[in-house]
Amino acid sequence: MGPDFDFDPFDPTFWDDPYPSYQVMRDEHPVFSRPTPFGRAWPRYWMLSRAADVNAALTDWRTFSSAEGVLVDTNRAMLNSGQPPLLFDADPPRHDEIRSVLSRVLTQPRIAGIEPHVRAYAEELAAGFKEAGTFDASAGFGQLIPTITMCSLLDLPTSQREQFLKWNLDTLGGEDFASEAAATAWGEMGEYWVDIVAERRAHPGDDLISQILLAQADGTVPISDQEVSAFCGLLHDASQNTTMNMITLAVVSLAQFPDQRRALAARPEIWPRALEELLRFVSPVQGLARCTTRDVTLHDVTIPAGDQVLLLFGSANHDERSFEQPDRLDFDRELGQFHWTFGHGIHHCLGNAVAKLEVRVATQVLIEMLGDWELAGPIERTQLVPTRGVAHAPMAVAG
Repeated sequence: MGPDFDFDPFDPTFWDDPYPSYQVMRDEHPVFSRPTPFGRAWPRYWMLSRAADVNAALTDWRTFSSAEGVLVDTNRAMLNSGQPPLLFDADPPRHDEIRSVLSRVLTQPRIAGIEPHVRAYAEELAAGFKEAGTFDASAGFGQLIPTITMCSLLDLPTSQREQFLKWNLDTLGGEDFASEAAATAWGEMGEYWVDIVAERRAHPGDDLISQILLAQADGTVPISDQEVSAFCGLLHDASQNTTMNMITLAVVSLAQFPDQRRALAARPEIWPRALEELLRFVSPVQGLARCTTRDVTLHDVTIPAGDQVLLLFGSANHDERSFEQPDRLDFDRELGQFHWTFGHGIHHCLGNAVAKLEVRVATQVLIEMLGDWELAGPIERTQLVPTRGVAHAPMAVAG
């Protein structure tokens, strides 16, 4: 591709297979710049593609700050005008204060308690797939399971699942996170969560929202109801968008690598290692942005202070400097948890254990109930960053 190389993560041309472009960037353009899609908040943004550079930036939050927002060309003011900082767009010390309260209530027993709900719903869906012989790994499976999980954690009516999904797709699932449709959805969600938090404040239960309110009641870490409402909005969008695509891409990957799927069926004891490899391979969050607080020089290129930088997690997870044959799904790979699927450093995803549970249970159920499946048509993708979105992924049950 040489001197004429270009890569635009917002161009659908690159959505189906960005990895060859990532490799060229890592080898020849490890600090790469493009104009922003709309030129609203910044005129340009930079991309870091090598694992070592992505890891260093995630570790150095003082230099690569989240305070201006983490979506390209969309700053915090556009999404949360007049609202307090959320967990992902706050830096310490406020970030640490909010996270300390949330981590106290998102406990391992609470997370484990949602497994029966996830399994039962996945089994119900899989039974229909087996009878029909076909299924859509996205619209008919991946998009549905995280909504059930969110309803269970927050004690929300499952009858509103379609509305929750629509809000999610209108905000994080679109090409423009500050479009008119997105702004409408952000506003509707904000009003919804304010009402829910007020209701839980008056009538607390055992749900996650009530427990957050109770956990900060001693005043040690004051968190306003407005901030709790904002967190609910974050949980709604992040927990659904990331996980629904993670599940879908896992199902797609297991179709593309049937030997690995059959290895899981034959050796269920490899699930812990296999899950981490699946997460590395699919990298549902392909990239999140930071804003530099000072000039940064990398590979003889200077990124000025105040510029936006897109950290390409998907490229880092496929960097041959860190992983041998990174474009192969290999459940015998000794990986541990060394990947950037959930970020790294202070903003390492707080809900990663919930997402892992959902992906594991959903794919386990398909393997147990369907055995083999294969791609039955082209995959319809909706975006690359921040999440590698999938609208439709048709599958056929083999045999």
